[in-house]
Amino acid sequence: MKILRFLTASIGGYILTAFMSVSLTLMFTFTTTIESIVLANMLSYTIWLLFILYSFSDVDLKKILIQLLVVCFILYGFNTYFLSIEGV
Repeated sequence: MKILRFLTASIGGYILTAFMSVSLTLMFTFTTTIESIVLANMLSYTIWLLFILYSFSDVDLKKILIQLLVVCFILYGFNTYFLSIEGV
């Protein structure tokens, strides 16, 4: 069971932070694009750490996976339709 939590924390957290990084990069309005990319990437590592800590908490694994899927679908829809990013 710990292996599934580890895989959820590492792979699921990576996917979550990838979506968050893209969203945050396009939402930040700085003078240069590099500043928003760097800040979004720094925040994404913090989000990944928080998701790792959350996935090893006492919450049920099925609940974590459902929450991860819902948040990733919401971010995918937000990136695709509101920020006009063409998805793969």
